[in-house]
Amino acid sequence: MSGASYYDIDDILAVQERVPCVLQVDLDGLGSSGSGGTSKVHRNSRQTLPFWMADRLNEEDYLNMEVSPMFSKQANRMYAASPESIQLRAITQHYYQFGLHVGDLIPEVPQVLRNMYMQRLQKIAQISQQGQNVESLDFV
Repeated sequence: MSGASYYDIDDILAVQERVPCVLQVDLDGLGSSGSGGTSKVHRNSRQTLPFWMADRLNEEDYLNMEVSPMFSKQANRMYAASPESIQLRAITQHYYQFGLHVGDLIPEVPQVLRNMYMQRLQKIAQISQQGQNVESLDFV
Protein backbone atom coordinates (compact mmCIF):
# COMPACT_ATOMS: atom_id res chain seq x y z
CA MET A 1 0.00 0.00 0.00
CA SER A 2 0.98 3.63 -0.39
CA GLY A 3 3.02 5.19 2.38
CA ALA A 4 0.35 7.21 4.17
CA SER A 5 0.26 8.05 7.84
CA TYR A 6 -1.21 5.39 10.11
CA TYR A 7 -3.45 8.07 11.64
CA ASP A 8 -4.60 9.68 8.36
CA ILE A 9 -8.41 9.51 8.56
CA ASP A 10 -8.83 10.01 4.81
CA ASP A 11 -6.54 7.07 4.14
CA ILE A 12 -8.41 4.93 6.66
CA LEU A 13 -11.72 5.77 4.98
CA ALA A 14 -10.30 5.21 1.50
CA VAL A 15 -9.17 1.64 2.22
CA GLN A 16 -12.65 0.77 3.52
CA GLU A 17 -13.80 0.50 -0.11
CA ARG A 18 -14.87 -3.04 -0.87
CA VAL A 19 -13.21 -5.00 -3.66
CA PRO A 20 -14.25 -8.29 -5.29
CA CYS A 21 -12.09 -11.30 -4.42
CA VAL A 22 -11.91 -15.04 -5.01
CA LEU A 23 -10.65 -17.12 -2.09
CA GLN A 24 -7.80 -19.54 -2.77
CA VAL A 25 -8.12 -21.39 0.56
CA ASP A 26 -10.85 -22.18 3.10
CA LEU A 27 -10.92 -19.48 5.79
CA ASP A 28 -12.45 -19.86 9.24
CA GLY A 29 -14.08 -16.84 10.81
CA LEU A 30 -14.39 -14.70 7.70
CA GLY A 31 -18.08 -15.38 7.16
CA SER A 32 -21.09 -14.85 9.35
CA SER A 33 -23.50 -17.60 10.31
CA GLY A 34 -26.35 -15.15 10.99
CA SER A 35 -26.77 -16.15 14.64
CA GLY A 36 -23.85 -14.03 15.80
CA GLY A 37 -21.20 -16.70 15.29
CA THR A 38 -18.70 -17.05 12.52
CA SER A 39 -18.54 -19.64 9.80
CA LYS A 40 -16.09 -21.07 7.35
CA VAL A 41 -15.79 -19.52 3.91
CA HIS A 42 -14.83 -22.02 1.25
CA ARG A 43 -12.18 -21.96 -1.44
CA ASN A 44 -13.18 -20.48 -4.84
CA SER A 45 -16.05 -18.52 -3.28
CA ARG A 46 -16.50 -14.90 -4.30
CA GLN A 47 -16.40 -12.27 -1.58
CA THR A 48 -16.33 -8.50 -1.42
CA LEU A 49 -13.94 -7.42 1.29
CA PRO A 50 -12.61 -4.06 2.47
CA PHE A 51 -9.47 -3.20 0.53
CA TRP A 52 -7.28 -3.11 3.65
CA MET A 53 -8.19 -6.74 4.42
CA ALA A 54 -8.15 -8.00 0.84
CA ASP A 55 -4.75 -6.43 0.16
CA ARG A 56 -3.16 -8.20 3.12
CA LEU A 57 -4.81 -11.55 2.31
CA ASN A 58 -3.73 -11.14 -1.31
CA GLU A 59 -0.10 -10.64 -0.22
CA GLU A 60 -0.29 -13.92 1.70
CA ASP A 61 -1.87 -15.72 -1.32
CA TYR A 62 -5.10 -16.49 0.54
CA LEU A 63 -7.14 -14.84 -2.20
CA ASN A 64 -6.97 -13.19 -5.58
CA MET A 65 -8.18 -9.63 -5.68
CA GLU A 66 -10.13 -8.63 -8.75
CA VAL A 67 -10.21 -5.14 -10.22
CA SER A 68 -12.61 -2.84 -8.41
CA PRO A 69 -15.45 -1.86 -10.77
CA MET A 70 -14.51 1.82 -10.40
CA PHE A 71 -11.09 1.05 -11.95
CA SER A 72 -12.16 -1.47 -14.59
CA LYS A 73 -11.06 -1.01 -18.20
CA GLN A 74 -14.56 0.17 -19.11
CA ALA A 75 -14.58 2.75 -16.30
CA ASN A 76 -11.08 3.94 -17.26
CA ARG A 77 -12.22 4.46 -20.87
CA MET A 78 -15.20 6.46 -19.60
CA TYR A 79 -12.92 8.62 -17.42
CA ALA A 80 -10.56 9.23 -20.34
CA ALA A 81 -13.41 10.22 -22.67
CA SER A 82 -14.90 12.87 -20.41
CA PRO A 83 -13.09 13.34 -17.09
CA GLU A 84 -14.80 16.59 -16.13
CA SER A 85 -18.33 15.25 -16.58
CA ILE A 86 -17.97 12.46 -14.01
CA GLN A 87 -19.12 13.08 -10.46
CA LEU A 88 -16.39 11.27 -8.54
CA ARG A 89 -18.08 11.96 -5.21
CA ALA A 90 -21.01 9.80 -6.39
CA ILE A 91 -18.58 6.94 -7.05
CA THR A 92 -16.71 7.31 -3.76
CA GLN A 93 -15.71 10.28 -1.64
CA HIS A 94 -12.10 9.10 -1.55
CA TYR A 95 -11.66 8.25 -5.23
CA TYR A 96 -8.11 9.61 -5.65
CA GLN A 97 -6.88 8.31 -2.30
CA PHE A 98 -8.26 4.84 -3.00
CA GLY A 99 -6.82 5.03 -6.52
CA LEU A 100 -3.34 5.53 -5.06
CA HIS A 101 -3.67 2.22 -3.23
CA VAL A 102 -5.13 0.42 -6.25
CA GLY A 103 -2.35 1.91 -8.38
CA ASP A 104 0.14 -0.25 -6.49
CA LEU A 105 -1.64 -3.29 -7.95
CA ILE A 106 -2.90 -2.09 -11.35
CA PRO A 107 -0.17 -0.30 -13.33
CA GLU A 108 -2.45 1.82 -15.56
CA VAL A 109 -4.43 3.42 -12.70
CA PRO A 110 -1.85 6.10 -11.75
CA GLN A 111 -1.81 7.40 -15.34
CA VAL A 112 -5.63 7.47 -15.43
CA LEU A 113 -5.70 9.38 -12.12
CA ARG A 114 -3.05 11.83 -13.30
CA ASN A 115 -4.80 12.55 -16.60
CA MET A 116 -8.19 12.93 -14.97
CA TYR A 117 -6.84 15.20 -12.25
CA MET A 118 -4.98 17.43 -14.71
CA GLN A 119 -7.94 17.80 -17.07
CA ARG A 120 -10.29 18.58 -14.20
CA LEU A 121 -7.79 21.07 -12.79
CA GLN A 122 -7.48 22.79 -16.17
CA LYS A 123 -11.26 23.06 -16.38
CA ILE A 124 -11.43 24.61 -12.91
CA ALA A 125 -8.68 27.09 -13.79
CA GLN A 126 -10.49 28.01 -17.01
CA ILE A 127 -13.76 28.55 -15.15
CA SER A 128 -12.08 30.67 -12.49
CA GLN A 129 -10.56 32.91 -15.18
CA GLN A 130 -13.89 33.35 -16.95
CA GLY A 131 -15.87 34.06 -13.79
CA GLN A 132 -18.53 31.42 -14.46
CA ASN A 133 -20.98 30.39 -11.77
CA VAL A 134 -19.17 27.54 -9.98
CA GLU A 135 -22.30 26.40 -8.09
CA SER A 136 -23.87 25.25 -11.35
CA LEU A 137 -21.01 22.84 -12.10
CA ASP A 138 -21.50 19.25 -10.98
CA PHE A 139 -17.91 18.02 -11.00
CA VAL A 140 -16.40 20.68 -8.71
